[in-house]
Amino acid sequence: MKALWQQIPSTEITKIYCNTDFDAVVLDLEHGVFNNETLYSLIQLINASNKLSFVRVTEPSKSQIRLLLDSNVSGIIFSTLEIEQTSKIREWCLFPPIGKRGQGLVSENNWGDDKLQINKVKLIAQIENKESIYQLPNIVKTNLFEYYVLGPYDLTADLGCVADWENKKYIDLIEKFNNEIPIEKRGVHIVSNIENEYRNKFKQYGFIALGMDTIIVKSGIKNLESI
Repeated sequence: MKALWQQIPSTEITKIYCNTDFDAVVLDLEHGVFNNETLYSLIQLINASNKLSFVRVTEPSKSQIRLLLDSNVSGIIFSTLEIEQTSKIREWCLFPPIGKRGQGLVSENNWGDDKLQINKVKLIAQIENKESIYQLPNIVKTNLFEYYVLGPYDLTADLGCVADWENKKYIDLIEKFNNEIPIEKRGVHIVSNIENEYRNKFKQYGFIALGMDTIIVKSGIKNLESI
């Protein structure tokens, strides 16, 4: 699965993304500025375009998770996930008897027309520091997550070698990550040096997010400036 990453809260960006061959769009709440109404509308637009809608959240929040689940989002990405957060994620995201999610007649179930209490949203752990890499065996044991997505910028920053993609400490952690996670469940968000990183490290991963709308716009402007 390949996804495009969106930080700008614009329907036009979403529509452009949805008119591509990519499978999904990720709306980034950690570094974006989406309000709830815009977020909800963009999720509906992505779904109506027959793409998968993913949202990255900064941290588990009961009210935010409830909004996303009710909106019929395809998946939630939990930024910088730690093992201590997994019990609340289970409680808030899954219906009884596994979790404690409340039932509502909402967009997810077509306001009561579809079958109720189906845990269909993909939960995704984003792994962005050394501690989370070493916690992976325990995180995997929770059986909560569809994918485990590397965040290379934060991971290299945590190692003191930000954006040094060939640093041995970073390469060693990727190898450890690969040893813990089956290839179809591995994921990554590649923002820079995309072609090289994709080809040499991550091509076979099950979930790959490429680029970022802000960087794409900047790159396009620079190309114009060079004329």
